[in-house]
Amino acid sequence: MSSIETADRILTTCERVLSNIAALMMFLIMMIVVTDVTLRYFFNAPLPWSYELISLYLMVGLFFFSLSDALRDNAHVSVDLLQNCMSPRMRHAAEMVGYACASVVFGAIVYVSIQRTYISYIGDDVVAGAIAWPTWLSNIAVPIGAGLMLLRMVFRFVGHLLSLLRNRSVIELPPVTGAGEAK
Repeated sequence: MSSIETADRILTTCERVLSNIAALMMFLIMMIVVTDVTLRYFFNAPLPWSYELISLYLMVGLFFFSLSDALRDNAHVSVDLLQNCMSPRMRHAAEMVGYACASVVFGAIVYVSIQRTYISYIGDDVVAGAIAWPTWLSNIAVPIGAGLMLLRMVFRFVGHLLSLLRNRSVIELPPVTGAGEAK
């Protein structure tokens, strides 16, 4: 097994773990909302902590933990207008440039979010409300999810670079929509 396949397998495993955690978070959101609505309208006793838990922790984790898995599945929105006119080699070059640029942006996101999480943890920051929710627990989902996304982007950058250098596809090109003839 090549090192590129090993790296892909490790990344895929990490993405699946985070994706399963995100699915659990979605389930918890649904259960908390149903319970809160039931208690609110039938017993006039809503859950005072449900909004903060869902908005501060569960939604943040749901979003960031599913980012990289969606990229692996090519589920993010992409513009492939010119890709029908490009050779595979040219497509590898375009993908490589795109992933290089995106990696710089996500590298900055990871760096800043790690700093923010650390400052929040050291400062023992909490959200004012019925329950003093620690903010670092919410913040930590960002560097974890964005960090895995960054690793996936770097993996794809390297894969497309190797495809260019070896003049054969080392990594799959994303599917192109509208490749068929118009009828």
